[in-house]
Amino acid sequence: MVPLLDQVDSWLEQSVRSGLAQTAPCEVIVVCSSRVRESNTRLLASLAARHPGLRVEPEPTPGGFAAAINHGIRLAKADRVGLLLSDDWLDPRAVELCVPYHADIVSTGLTVYLADGHTPALEPRWPPSLKEFQKRTTLEEQARYLKHFFLFRKAALLEAGGLDESLGDYPGIDDFDLIWTMLERGATVAVLPMSLYNYRDHDGERLTLRDRDQAQRTLELILEKHGLRGAEKARVLAIHMPWYGRPVHVAQAEIARLERHRGVL
Repeated sequence: MVPLLDQVDSWLEQSVRSGLAQTAPCEVIVVCSSRVRESNTRLLASLAARHPGLRVEPEPTPGGFAAAINHGIRLAKADRVGLLLSDDWLDPRAVELCVPYHADIVSTGLTVYLADGHTPALEPRWPPSLKEFQKRTTLEEQARYLKHFFLFRKAALLEAGGLDESLGDYPGIDDFDLIWTMLERGATVAVLPMSLYNYRDHDGERLTLRDRDQAQRTLELILEKHGLRGAEKARVLAIHMPWYGRPVHVAQAEIARLERHRGVL
């Protein structure tokens, strides 16, 4: 399912088409904000007229990012639900390769591209693995390790209460707090050692690029919700905050620069 606030038309089309073109049959649900631009609406109507597997639904009232995803989860007819953001796109085999794993959370690797959708923004990383996931000694570390693409067992999402709408519309609600909450409830995990999710790194509208101070407050709420206080809370904040308020490739370059500087001292 794809939550939609307001998106560049060509990026939205690539995102939705990547869901419709999956090699495994699946339904694509786009949940639209009341603030969606008119050209997005026209594009989705045109695609829906040609693709019966596409459903376009209004977000609930009151709305927001978390509420839109929760609405999409409830609407889903299948017993497995995947998340796709409207500026990103999937490998055509993403669903087919994930479905055989019957875990509550199936996670894959991702590739980060610049806004053009062709130029890699980061150096390739080692593929993720279940072995590396299991080496993480805390649930916070395990939740932080898992990345998009996520394919969930719908029942497990509902049992966990879905995304926590009380946290607002800031980073980490879908791919950190939700994962952490599910792990606390004993969710099973599978990790595919391949990149099946394509992340578009840009300086336009994106949750990670919103007000950095508010993002920190939301992250603090997440950490406190899961029992982190004092020095441990400060340590985890320091790990996450450099990535907020700027594109991923800019953040990584700055982090690498600071690490080199520390190495010289």
